[in-house]
Amino acid sequence: MPAFPAAETKSPGFAWPLTRLDVAGAFGDIGVLFPIAIALITLNHLNPTALFLAAGLTYCIAARYFRIPIAVQPLKAVAAIALALSLPPSAIASAGLLMGALLLWVGLTNLAPWLAKLFTLPIVRGIQLGLGLLLAREGFRLLLRPQGGRILPGGALGPWLVALAGAALLLAVRNSRRFPAALVLLAAGIAWGVALDWGKLPPLSFGFVPLELLHPQVAELKRVLTLLVIPQFALTFGNSIVATENTAQILYGEQARRVTVRALSLSIGLVNLASAAIMGSPLCHGSGGITAHYRFGARTPKSSYVIGGVCLLLALFGRAAVSLLSLIPLAVLAVFLVYVGIQHAAYLGDILKRPSLLLIALAVGLVSLLTTNLMWGFLTGFALEGILWTSAWARERRARRDPLPPDRV
Repeated sequence: MPAFPAAETKSPGFAWPLTRLDVAGAFGDIGVLFPIAIALITLNHLNPTALFLAAGLTYCIAARYFRIPIAVQPLKAVAAIALALSLPPSAIASAGLLMGALLLWVGLTNLAPWLAKLFTLPIVRGIQLGLGLLLAREGFRLLLRPQGGRILPGGALGPWLVALAGAALLLAVRNSRRFPAALVLLAAGIAWGVALDWGKLPPLSFGFVPLELLHPQVAELKRVLTLLVIPQFALTFGNSIVATENTAQILYGEQARRVTVRALSLSIGLVNLASAAIMGSPLCHGSGGITAHYRFGARTPKSSYVIGGVCLLLALFGRAAVSLLSLIPLAVLAVFLVYVGIQHAAYLGDILKRPSLLLIALAVGLVSLLTTNLMWGFLTGFALEGILWTSAWARERRARRDPLPPDRV
C-alpha cells in the first residue's frame, strides 16, 4: 500500500498550492469514467458536452460538500444495458430522471439508514470484492479489444506488452511522492498514443455541442423503469451508497463524517435529476472510485476540483474530446482498472479470520463476478445470512428446549 500521508483535516475548501499527489489522485478513476463516457458518446450518441458538464460540476460540488475526493462515475448497469441495446439518449436520460427521483425520495424520507441495515459488514465486503474482481476483469477485457485501430509493435501481443510495461512502471513508482504513479502512467500512455498516431492527431478546436432539454414520454418512462432503473437501484444503493460510506470511512476517517448514506442518496438523486434535464448520463459516487482516487494520492478535495476542471474543459471541446481521450491507449486504462480492482478487493482483509463472514463475502463476490451483476451477488448474501441466522436460531431453540442433564453440565 502506498505510504502517502494521512488525510488532511485543516481546510474544506480549495487552497494553493496543488501538490503532485493532488493532481495524480485526480486521475485515479479515469479507467472507469473515460471508457464508459467514450462508449456512450460514440455508440449511443449522448451529447458529450452534457455528459462532461454534468460530471465536472458534480465532481466540484460534491467535493465542496463532502470535503474529501469523491468519485463520479456513470451508472454501470444503465450504461451496460444501454450499450447492449443501443438505446437512444432520451431513454438513458429518462432512466436518470427516475433514478434521481427515487433516490431523492429515499434521502428526503430518511429511509436510507433503514435500507442500509440490510447491507451488513460481510455483504459490504462482498460487494467491494465483487466490484474489485469485475474491475480487474474489465481491465483484462480491454486488452482483448481492438486498440482504437492502432497497429501496435508486437502484433497480437502488443497490448499485453504495453500493459506489462505500464504495470512495471506503476509498481516502480507507486510509493514515490516525487513521481506520482497515476501521473507517470498517464503521461507515458499519452506519449505512447501520440507517437503511434503521429501525423494524424485530432485537431484541438472547441466544439461546444448545444444542450437539449429532456421531454419525458410516459411510454419511455415505463420501459426504462423495468429495463434500467429497477436493476440499477439495488446496485446503486449497495455499492454507491452503503459501500461508498464504508470505504470513505476506512480511508479518510473523521474527514469523511459528511459521507453518510442519507447525504449520498440526496447527492446522487439531485445529480441525476440535473443531468437528466440536459440529456446527460446518469451518474453516481462509486466506492471503487473512492479507492482509485485515494490509492493514486488524492487526500484533499483539490483532487476532485482538478478532475472536475478537466471534465469541464472536455465539455468545451465537445465531440473533439472523444478524439483527445482516444490518445490514451486502452492497454494503459487496463492497468488502471486492474490495479484499482486489486486494491478494492483487498478490503476483505479485515474478515479473513472470521469464517462465517468470509463465506458470505466470498459468495457475494464470486456470484457478482460470474453473473456480472452485483445485485445477484448481494441477493445471494442476503439468502446466506438468512440461512445462517435460521440455523443459529434453531440451535438456540433446541438448546433451550432440551437443556443438558445435570451430569453433563
